[in-house]
Amino acid sequence: MKLILLTTLLLFSHLTYSASLIAGSKSIGLKLGTSSTGNESYTIAGASFQYFPLNNLAVGAAYEYWFSGKPTISKGTLESTYYLPLDNQFKPYFGLLYSHYFVENIADIDAYGYRAGVAYIKAPMILSAGIRQEKYSSNRSRLFDEDPTVELMVGFSF
Repeated sequence: MKLILLTTLLLFSHLTYSASLIAGSKSIGLKLGTSSTGNESYTIAGASFQYFPLNNLAVGAAYEYWFSGKPTISKGTLESTYYLPLDNQFKPYFGLLYSHYFVENIADIDAYGYRAGVAYIKAPMILSAGIRQEKYSSNRSRLFDEDPTVELMVGFSF
């Protein structure tokens, strides 16, 4: 299992808003991390947006740019995440995702997957740790393995 560390610094309108994941909450974030695939190591930079249409349910989109390795890769992701309302501060979560990879000089690659873990909520901050796994829908030669990756996130709600 390889490790991906992504730090999300979310821009928010006011710090006093509760991070209770209520309907109408949203977040805009920046991502920075590293990953490796095959013999290449990449630096990852990106942005994300999430919206809570219902309490504890987030839907969103993200864009990542993978550079410092060859080939360069861009990745667009649509995802949904549900936080189980079992505790005020610790919330297990699970979600579904679809990703589209734009790979330099190679045909695009589609993937679908899941994420699961636990989030710690301390208004307005959200810390989460879990796993993420993607399966590729193409029979073409794959640049990426399908092993689960560890996901660590820091965010803020508004």
